[in-house]
Amino acid sequence: MNRTGLRHFCALTTMIIFMTLSLVMSASAQGSFSTGDSELEKWIVEPKLRFDEWLDDQRPSLELAFDLSMRIVEKSGGSGTGHVNWVGIDLVDQLHWDGFPIATILVQAYAVEVKDLPKTPIIFDDSRDWQLQWRFVYLDFDRWSHKGISWKVGHFQVPFGLEWTSDTTGTLRQYTNAKNLGVKADWGMSAHGTVDGLDYEVAVTRGSGNEYRDVSDNHVFAMRIGASPGHNLSYGVSYFDAQLTGQDAPVGMSTFPKPDRVRYGVDARWNFPSVQLLGECSRGTNDDLDVWSALLEANIHSADERSLAYLQTVGSASKGVSDWDERVQAHLGVKRLIGPSLSLEAQWTHDLELPANAPLGDTGVLQIRYRF
Repeated sequence: MNRTGLRHFCALTTMIIFMTLSLVMSASAQGSFSTGDSELEKWIVEPKLRFDEWLDDQRPSLELAFDLSMRIVEKSGGSGTGHVNWVGIDLVDQLHWDGFPIATILVQAYAVEVKDLPKTPIIFDDSRDWQLQWRFVYLDFDRWSHKGISWKVGHFQVPFGLEWTSDTTGTLRQYTNAKNLGVKADWGMSAHGTVDGLDYEVAVTRGSGNEYRDVSDNHVFAMRIGASPGHNLSYGVSYFDAQLTGQDAPVGMSTFPKPDRVRYGVDARWNFPSVQLLGECSRGTNDDLDVWSALLEANIHSADERSLAYLQTVGSASKGVSDWDERVQAHLGVKRLIGPSLSLEAQWTHDLELPANAPLGDTGVLQIRYRF
């Protein structure tokens, strides 16, 4: 990192630490302990719709939710307004054998439309397109979870960094996995559980993202081991080795860029009654290029966990011929849960440094989401 990027990153880091310490000093000591946004996210995404009485009697463990969302993106510089719209279905059920629960099944299928976004996600073929997105579709054989081992098969989240402990899928608040690793969820299998107070997951997946493709030894091997996020101070270490030749190519490209990727990562979170400080960083390679990525966040939530505000500093870089090509941004966001089904989110992003001395700018995003 050069001196300018280092100053930007350190300045935002200092701001976040100062804000968090101020919030800690002012936060009420009353109320029960909460892990922060992870519980809020669970509340937002939990299924809301119950089947009719007959079917409920037949399958009392079956739950279903429908998810509707509209996202508006506005970027400075006169590039116009972009949109993301989706409608999805979530199904959760518990499978039994001889009266004993043996596995949990989760199906999340979404029809997603994009229009004129500043940067189109890689699963789309054009700036105006729609695709069927598989968020999570898996069987989790958790019959022996009490013995520290469960087995997951399907399309699930790659175990790496903060994302493993707090799912951000479908929200404006994001961590670094999608941009840093090149894949956030993938098709494959994993072993996971808790042993001696440490959570772990080890996964072998296809390396093709949303679609299942077998292309030239594409694969992902990923793992994370760490303390439970329910502790006041928790931490984790992660490893990622991938060949992403089967991954979707970005719009305007014929293949996924620099598919041979390796990462070593650490993450941590510090919980208080109403405040949370968290961060993650990783170092590795994209083909023959050295890269790094880092994030630091402070957030505060209301006592009823219906409101959340957060401030992030996010940095990444790849080693060029003579120097690092760096990208440093600040994100300020809020979330509000209105009733049991409706949520509103807003986020403002400010560029602090961009590669090749590109002009700095701002991006505003508003999202409304309804689940029933």
